[in-house]
Amino acid sequence: MDEHEQGELVRAWLRQNGATIVTGILVGVAAILGWNWWQTQQANKAFAAGTEYHRMVIAAEGGDLAQARAHSEAIQSDFGDSPYAVLAALRQASLEVAQGDHEAAIATLEAARGRNADPALDELLALRKARLQIAAGDHEQALSLLEGVGAGYAGMAHELRGDALQALGRDREARMAYVDALTHLDSAAPSRALVEFKLNDLGGSVDAPEA
Repeated sequence: MDEHEQGELVRAWLRQNGATIVTGILVGVAAILGWNWWQTQQANKAFAAGTEYHRMVIAAEGGDLAQARAHSEAIQSDFGDSPYAVLAALRQASLEVAQGDHEAAIATLEAARGRNADPALDELLALRKARLQIAAGDHEQALSLLEGVGAGYAGMAHELRGDALQALGRDREARMAYVDALTHLDSAAPSRALVEFKLNDLGGSVDAPEA
C-alpha cells in the first residue's frame, strides 16, 4: 500500500468517525473547563468562609460577643460544610462556656456535627461536646458519644471516658480508661502528665495495669 492509498484510508476513517472525535474533544474541553470552574468556585468559597471566620475572631477578641455569634451563624448558614464551620462552632462554644451557658455551647457543637465531609473534624466536635457533657453531669451521654471517636483521637477519647467513669464511681473502669489513654499518648504529649496524675489519684499505675 503506497502513501496515497494510506492517505485515502485515513481520510475515509476520518469521514466515518470525525463526528465522534469532535464530540469527544468537545466533551474533554468542557470537562476541563468545568473542573477549572469548580476549583475556582471552591477557592472563592473557602476565601469567603475564611474572611467571615477572621471577622468572628476579631469580634470575639474585641469582646463583641453578639457580633462574634452573628459571624459564626453566618458561617454555619453559608459555609456549613467547610472546616471554618467547625472552627467557628468550637470558638462560639468557648464563648458560651465563658458566659456560663453550657447548654447553648452543647447545642452549638451538636448543630455543627455531621455537615463536614471530614470525619476527623466531626470527632473534634464530639470530643468537645463530651467534655461539656461531663462538666454538666451528663456522664452516660458523654460515654455514648465517645464510642464513635476513632483512633486518631483515641488518647483524648480514653481520657474523657476515664473522667466520666470516675464521676460515675466506676473507678476500676476509669483506671483502665486512663491506662488506655496513656498507651495512645506520645511520651512528649502535654496532656500525658495530667492523665498519669488522674490514674495515680485512683490508685492505679502505668506499670501495674488492671488485671
